[in-house]
Amino acid sequence: MKLILSRKGFDMANGGCPSPIIDDGLLCSLPIPDDRAPVRYRNISFNGARIGATVESLTRGRIVAGERAHLDPDLRIDAVRRPRGWRPIFGQAGAAQTHLARQKVGVGDLFLFFGAFRRAESGNGKTFRFVRSAPKLHVIFGWLQVGEVHAVTDRLAKEMRWARRHPHLAAAERRKNDTVYIASERLSSLKLDERGAGVFARLRPELTLTATEPYTGCSTWKLPRWMNPGMRTPLSYHGKLTRWTDCDTSVRLQSAYPGQEFVLDLDEYPEAYQWLRGVFDGSNGACG
Repeated sequence: MKLILSRKGFDMANGGCPSPIIDDGLLCSLPIPDDRAPVRYRNISFNGARIGATVESLTRGRIVAGERAHLDPDLRIDAVRRPRGWRPIFGQAGAAQTHLARQKVGVGDLFLFFGAFRRAESGNGKTFRFVRSAPKLHVIFGWLQVGEVHAVTDRLAKEMRWARRHPHLAAAERRKNDTVYIASERLSSLKLDERGAGVFARLRPELTLTATEPYTGCSTWKLPRWMNPGMRTPLSYHGKLTRWTDCDTSVRLQSAYPGQEFVLDLDEYPEAYQWLRGVFDGSNGACG
């Protein structure tokens, strides 16, 4: 099985700020702007409210509720109105998809989606501002076990009517290597009673990639010690041994940026399965 740490959502390059951690730790991943997408921020719901005002307030008006949003990965059934038969889905194209293909990512492999997050506080229940003292963190917010992989074509877009508003299927022009990954029914690769895709509802230590003590920026990660590659094939894009620093009970990694898809072959890292089960234990996740 392959594990893919997949960077998604708002950051300084796409959106201009992190996604918010709100209320008692709710992880609200904001999709990046996309002027070709069929969905607008004002159409997307989170925790029972539309996110348009949240986006406007956090970006200080740089992005408004009426702008279009790249809702991908699309993991929550309650994010927008759904046609019958909807399934969680993720799309990739260009160089990032070329990398996934070269790593032979396919059916049964597991995406863990992470993004930049920061605690935010509410002004009136609809608008938010970031907590001044709160650090920016890389946090895992969702997952998708691959059940099907399809190259995107006009014919596929017509056949998959339940996904017609997904940005990779709705686009007027096809991008290089455009591909969609559809979730499996269950999380069978870990032998867990979980759906094949969903989101983690709240921030937990097991979901936080960023090293916080000491904090030197969100891209410095604290990972299980077994992830230090040694003589094994490293997490893709992290082959330089200088990126890895052994600690007493963990390893620090200076994660690559830019970069979207980091792949680890778990055939070489059997220790990963116990760690992954810990990520899902007590997740209180919400699924599609």
